[in-house]
Parts: sequence; C-alpha cells; structure tokens
Amino acid sequence: MHKFKFTPDDLFINRLKTYPEYSVFIYEGRMYVNKEGRRLPGGIDVYDINRNLTQGRVFPFVVSSSEKNAFKSQRFQPLVQSFSGDNFFISKYAEESGSSIVDGFYGESFTTTPGESSQTLTSSYSFASPITRNKTARQNTFETTYYNLTASELRTDTLSFTKYGNNQAVNVSASALQNIARKYTVLSNHFIFVSSSTRSRDLVYGADADNINFLTIPSMYYGSTIKKGSVELNYFITGSMLAACADINHDGTLIGTTGSTSGSVVGLVLYDEGVIMLTSSVAIDLVAKPAGYNIHYNGASQPEVSSSWQFFGTTLNDGITHSSATADNMSLPSYELKFKGVNYVDSMTMFAHARKGHLNHSNNPSYRNLNTTRINQTGSGLIFAEGPSDIANIVSGSHVSASFEKTTYISKVHIYDEDGNLIAITSLAKPIKKTLEDEFTFKMKLDL
Repeated sequence: MHKFKFTPDDLFINRLKTYPEYSVFIYEGRMYVNKEGRRLPGGIDVYDINRNLTQGRVFPFVVSSSEKNAFKSQRFQPLVQSFSGDNFFISKYAEESGSSIVDGFYGESFTTTPGESSQTLTSSYSFASPITRNKTARQNTFETTYYNLTASELRTDTLSFTKYGNNQAVNVSASALQNIARKYTVLSNHFIFVSSSTRSRDLVYGADADNINFLTIPSMYYGSTIKKGSVELNYFITGSMLAACADINHDGTLIGTTGSTSGSVVGLVLYDEGVIMLTSSVAIDLVAKPAGYNIHYNGASQPEVSSSWQFFGTTLNDGITHSSATADNMSLPSYELKFKGVNYVDSMTMFAHARKGHLNHSNNPSYRNLNTTRINQTGSGLIFAEGPSDIANIVSGSHVSASFEKTTYISKVHIYDEDGNLIAITSLAKPIKKTLEDEFTFKMKLDL
C-alpha cells in the first residue's frame, strides 16, 4: 500500500488557552463544585461511569478461578498462597496484605476470602478527586521504617531533625516547599520562608510554622497552573461572611479584604503546584456571637478555639474526627474557595491530498471481478492459482452500458508515524467517489 508523506504545508499545530473557573463550597466535610452536589467527600468526577446510576453500579471484579494473568491489570492484586505452574491457581486467594480501603470512595473492602469455588473479588471505582486540607505544625522527630539486612527484619527508628548539628523543630510541609517557593520571590518576598534580613517571620523553624493551614488542589482542576489574581477565599459563620481574602495584587499573596485581617497578608498561593498556604492565626470571630457559638475545630474532645484562617476548610479530608455537628458546632462554619485555572489545549490540523491519477486502485475484493476461473488444471491434478482477473466495472448508465472507468470510493484516511505504525484512523460519514480526474483534500483535526 502506497503512503503519502505530509509536507510542512500540510501540518499546522495550534494552542488554545482556556481558563476553567471553579467555585468550591465546603460544608460539614462535603464539597459542592460549581453548585453541583457530590457525595462525600466530593470533588471532580474521575470515573463518570456510575454518575447517574442509583442502582446496579459498574464495578471491577475478578473470579477466583481466573487465570493468573487476569490479576495483573487489577488495582488491588491479591496474594496467592500456593500455585501450580504459571497459569492457574490451585488454592484459595488471600487479600492484599496491609490494604486499607474506605468503603464508598477509594474502594470497597473485600468481605470474604473466596476459596476454590467460583467466588468473586469485587472492588469499586474511585468516585472523585477532592481538594484536601492539612493543618500543620512543627515537629522534633520523625519515624522511618527500613529493612535491616543483617537481622532480616523490618525496623522502625525515631530520628530527630537537626539544624547546624542541633535538634530543631521543623514544619515538614513548609520545609519541603521552601525550594519551590523561591521561584515566586520575584513576585513577593513573602515567599521567603526562612527568617532573613528581608523577612523576619519563619515558616519552617519559627513559631509561625506552628499554624500553617495547607489546601491542596489536584492539577485536574486547574490544568497547567492557577491563574494569577483569581484566588478568593470566603469564610462564613451561620451563612454570614466572617472574613474574606483574595490575591488582589496578582503576586501570590492573599490579602484580607473583609474582617479583622483586612489589609494584612493571611496566606500564599503556589500557582504551579496548586497549593494554598494560610499562615495567619489572628482571631476573626464575630463580635456578636450567635447563641451556642462554641466551635470545636480540632474535634469535640478538644477545647473551643477562636475562628481564624488556620481553620479554613476544617472537615475537608483533614483527618480530624468530629463526633457530631451538635457537639462540635461544625454546622456553623462554611467555606468557599474560588479560583481559575490555566489550561492549554493543543490541536493539530492535517491536510491529506488525493490528487489526480492517484488512489484509483483498491485492495478491496469487490474491486476485482472474481467470476473468472480461479482453478487451473495441470495434467491429472488440480492446483489453485491466483491467475489474472479483471477490474470490476462499476460505472453504469440508465439506458446503455457505460464504458469502463477506474473508480474508487474513499471511506477512511489512515495516519502512520515515521516507523510505519498506524496511530489514527479518520472515517468519512459517507464514502467519496473518486475517478482519475478527481482531486480531493481531506482536513483532519486532532486534539493533543
């Protein structure tokens, strides 16, 4: 089959810059993205297959009598107690060791360990990609687990953080981001995390590091980066706005616009990483508190604390257990996060030409007249021989038989890479008739 090579004039690559906009409302651990309800914990759908199904959900499964290869593509690979050969198991399956799966979100736990009968291991598809919140503080030590070759065992050691040879409490999350944050210092010196002559506060080793609230936004929300100047946070108590902040200077610093922190820097935005750091611990409680205003942000077992930006987004996948909305009064606060992303959509436009005198022969069996004799006799035996055949005349007239004319119908355009691998197929809605005198150009567009 003859192939035609694209010329520089046949290929055009364009880039479309888009700004996806999001409004995320957070209330009692639930996220409502762009005013569209989601089940706990909410977020953007990852697998949309079960979105509108109220019953009869689609779920992954594998039968206990399956071949070994069937397990390789599964999300959670079971352990095999014993097996014979490379293909088939002869004993029962066991669950993956150490799996902890949350029912209804990350997947459903295996309820049984099937034996050699035709029982089934089932799981569920992840539902959504949530925004997470993590309130951090300094810590002096950390645990590391490693395998000791000499003793042939796993060991866990507690190590201390050191600074210049001395033990030093460290905010681990801020420490991990301080190198990344340096690229934003051209926008604002607030991105200098460690105390210096330029900025006295210390987000890694100092007291300011004890009250940093991290909001992590998955990249599937914003694409390439968060748009500068688009971030806005609103803090509500009983539906009334308690405080607000925004990236009003387009430099990554969140400035208070409403409430007691108005005019002050309350946080930072790392645009490319999708990380929001809320560093202010200044109380922003209402002057006139409503009846029963005793919010236990750190859990019902912990004392009441004043509202501040370090508690923005509490209950949003932060690992803090709240016994009930009544005991903690977590039904009082709600939060809103607004931002825009920057997403690039690359597309390639390709022009494929069917010129005069080209593409007028086909490999389709119907292109040749196969009514001629295909078996030739040689001596006393019969052999199959390809033999010559005529091209079928598909030209016809209304009253008289038409003269022969080479005619093909173009129905598909195949795209190959430089190694001859088929990478794309374009199908025409209706085959196009082509004769020797016809010339066509097909325009194809591919989103990259």
